[in-house]
Amino acid sequence: MTRIVVLLSTILFSQLSMAGFFSNWFSPPKVAETKYPIVMVPGAAAFDTALGIDYWYGITDKLRRNGAEVYVTNLSSIQSNELRAEELMADLENILAITGAQKVNLIAHSQGALAARYAAAVMPKNIASVTTVFGMNRGTHFSNGFRSSIKEGGVIEALGTTLIDGTFNIVEFMSGAPQDGSYNSEQRAEQSILALAEATNIDNVAEYNREFPQGLPAKDCMDNQNGTQGEVSLDYFTNQQVNGVKYYSWGGTAPRTNLLDPLDSLFVTVVSLFVPKDFVWDGLVPHCGHGLGKGIKMDYKHNHFDAINQTLGLGHLFMDIPSLYLKQANRLQKQGL
Repeated sequence: MTRIVVLLSTILFSQLSMAGFFSNWFSPPKVAETKYPIVMVPGAAAFDTALGIDYWYGITDKLRRNGAEVYVTNLSSIQSNELRAEELMADLENILAITGAQKVNLIAHSQGALAARYAAAVMPKNIASVTTVFGMNRGTHFSNGFRSSIKEGGVIEALGTTLIDGTFNIVEFMSGAPQDGSYNSEQRAEQSILALAEATNIDNVAEYNREFPQGLPAKDCMDNQNGTQGEVSLDYFTNQQVNGVKYYSWGGTAPRTNLLDPLDSLFVTVVSLFVPKDFVWDGLVPHCGHGLGKGIKMDYKHNHFDAINQTLGLGHLFMDIPSLYLKQANRLQKQGL
């Protein structure tokens, strides 16, 4: 009887060990499990989740499946850089309190780059890294052209701003629930298209950069008169770590990638009316604006909206956009961040 018990125990132990072995063998590797939580910082027209669609379409899901702890912030859709940065810092204080983490890794898209850089300058002890994706670090010609084409104080301005501001307040309301992940930013209804136009004006961003130069290349490639305007190459990158914060970026050079995508066929067409001829850009901002900290790859052949896998992943049919974020999370992991 004793022998039977021992035999059965041995078999059971063997089965459990094999189950554990195969479970570990087949479980997905936690290649995105960073030391500090990842916080996503959206650009203009920001939302968390609206009508069931995530701003970071398919991106945050892939990061979480591979071990990342990800939090999504929802800033005012159309507002000044300073106001959005203050909103971001309020969210960061909440996320730090919830997680007990000492620091976070920021991944920012478009205008979100300006808010992330502000936060890193003000609270560097709480920021491990800032990664900008197709960042608006030099502003956009669209804002300059948009503002100059509409008479200040006129009827068109009054009607247009009322319509646009109201529309984005509705988007903000819809973004309240459901949300992408376990954290939901407070409702923000401070929308102002005129504030956005001023905030992303090329000259105003240049002034902003003088106040918050962290991570920016020493050379301003917007002044490049030799060769193609607004181009940035890896030899521009010098300030890869400032005040203990590591800076990274990637970008691209394709204004349009799929005319079936309404953002390409409609929005990019309108924006192109305000972009200087032969200027290298991504469909909204100068390619030059992408450069910050350590340049990972600056010549991806997708555009400003493909960078967040919009619209619904339709933009770039031949590239796995979420995998680019997965690689960055793994890069942060290997850096001990």
